[in-house]
Amino acid sequence: MADLDIFEDALLTVFDYHQPAHGDPGSDSTYTHTQLPSWCDVNGTRTVQYRIPNTTSTNTKLFAHHQWDAGIHLANLLASAVSGDGPAWADPRAKCVTVLTDYPDTEILANLAANAAALKKRAPLLLPLQTMGLAWGDAAQEAYVVVC
Repeated sequence: MADLDIFEDALLTVFDYHQPAHGDPGSDSTYTHTQLPSWCDVNGTRTVQYRIPNTTSTNTKLFAHHQWDAGIHLANLLASAVSGDGPAWADPRAKCVTVLTDYPDTEILANLAANAAALKKRAPLLLPLQTMGLAWGDAAQEAYVVVC
């Protein structure tokens, strides 16, 4: 364990501070929820694995190299809103596309596309997935995502 890691852990212990971001740049992480669809079953636990983006000199200030609590909270809300294998997860007859967005940075979008490809490999009948960059505050990009 690096000295910096020990120092960071000590601060969290001494000050009872909750760190709102988790994971390390370029690391694999998992999300587990009992209501994920059956194709997420790994040894009796419904789990999705994903990679956290690496940092570059251009995207470090975006803090995309961590998994934020807000993302976990949204995933929990989505997982709890459906009953496992319901149509909200994967109905091949549905005529819609699921659009996965993140800040339009080359490295971040490549990571997002790789995560989507890994999902498609595990569940080929999953609703069509599309990845795209989304610059917050760009009305044209926001309108495209809503229309899809």
